Amino acid sequence: MKHAPLVSVGIPFLNPGPYLDLAVRSVFAQTYPNWELILVDDGSTDGSYERATAIQDPRVRVLRDGQNKGLPARLNEIVRLAKGELVARMDADDAMHPLRLEKQVGLLQANSELDGVTTGAYLIDTEDKPIALLPGRQPSAREVLARGGFLHPSLLARKAWFEAHPYSLDYPRAEDRELFVRTFKTSRLLVLPEPLYFYRWFGVPRGKTLRTGYRSERKVMWKYGPNLVGWEPSLRLIALSFGKELLTWLLEWTHLEKRFQTRRAFQPLLERDRGEALKILQAIRDTPVPGWD
Repeated sequence: MKHAPLVSVGIPFLNPGPYLDLAVRSVFAQTYPNWELILVDDGSTDGSYERATAIQDPRVRVLRDGQNKGLPARLNEIVRLAKGELVARMDADDAMHPLRLEKQVGLLQANSELDGVTTGAYLIDTEDKPIALLPGRQPSAREVLARGGFLHPSLLARKAWFEAHPYSLDYPRAEDRELFVRTFKTSRLLVLPEPLYFYRWFGVPRGKTLRTGYRSERKVMWKYGPNLVGWEPSLRLIALSFGKELLTWLLEWTHLEKRFQTRRAFQPLLERDRGEALKILQAIRDTPVPGWD
């Protein structure tokens, strides 16, 4: 009798184009071998589904129902489908460091009180070039409420934790923040400072997309903020969110959207770190995938 995979890696995708190749290859490049990969198509029309189904490996499952249900619904679906004791998040346009699963799994196996682990990350541009560093550190309650605190796509957590805390469908573009805020006081998530993830940066989204996120974040702040950090800090964050939404309108009206390119807490890369990141990315690109190579 075969043993069930310990880690279920879930990648929902919607028209990721060529970026899906790097994401999948980074799973096959993992030093930790006991995984399954669940690829869930959310209504792609760019040939990504056909590309995914060309993979010939029994550890890989590709699913499609012809609908566009959105990211939160697909993440909950992946948890339901997962055969593993642990579930690893990942976006279809990103990549994993080859040591990601090994280090995260090791921490969860050694610390039964932990619910999940996230990591730091390299920031890469649309051409796979490393451009900055996202340092991993434990966030405060205010940081989680204000910005989400944890790097969501790098999350690896126990399936039981995901089942106990499903994603809400009521916070478009803020489902991760709602999850982390809702569970902050009752869960234990550890942040690995190492950049074990490659997070793709496309620049600041267009105003309409940003405004959707700001409205969802305010819903999170109103609902959870007073109990988490108190009324005064919550009201300040809500006012700031209104201000950012107003700014997007002004920038659109004056046609200055491209000047609004904030990169949050990103740090410049030292040359040795850039060289190391490029070396890892090349190793991922060279990793064969059965059915593709």
